[in-house]
Amino acid sequence: MPVPGPAPGAVVALLTLLRRFEQAVTAAAFAIMVAVLGWDIFGRELMGGGKIWATPIAVYCNVVLTFIGMGVASAAGGHLRPRFMDHMAPRALNGLFDRLTDLGFALFSVAAGWLCVRLVQETAGLQETDPVLQWEVWPFQLFMLAAFGMAAVRHGLYAAYPLLRPRPHSGGDDAPPTEAQVREFAPPGAETPASGRSS
Repeated sequence: MPVPGPAPGAVVALLTLLRRFEQAVTAAAFAIMVAVLGWDIFGRELMGGGKIWATPIAVYCNVVLTFIGMGVASAAGGHLRPRFMDHMAPRALNGLFDRLTDLGFALFSVAAGWLCVRLVQETAGLQETDPVLQWEVWPFQLFMLAAFGMAAVRHGLYAAYPLLRPRPHSGGDDAPPTEAQVREFAPPGAETPASGRSS
């Protein structure tokens, strides 16, 4: 599988936009969840009665956190992965397997997104509502569709431009590719940061 060169600036800008959007949505969902649960606890402990709407709102916020947060973790290289398989293949094929993994997850996300479209259509058609809030449910299901759609775009671009793929780690901010990764994916004879310094 041929390895492309650096990604165009528009691709990098798109991934940055996706990451910032996901971070903003998850931060807002977490803030709302903490606020409504805090208000509910305050009411129960100090005023003798909580708010019946607090728990379902917190549940919907948690759904948003779960699905959109998947993208935040993926962009930071902190998503769960079977590390025990890292050394089961020859080291020379690691780059190829990484690209195939990203391509496979992108295709899975496309299929999951299609199922989400069907789910939203059915839920909206039946006009299903939350029994406590009396809100229609389908707008919240759109976050599932958005999460899988953004995952398909992100991992599809990782497969096309493997240097964009963040280095896997357990947490923290986005990690740029290491020198070893640059050497692994660089075409033969191409200058890498390490070779540039040594010269």
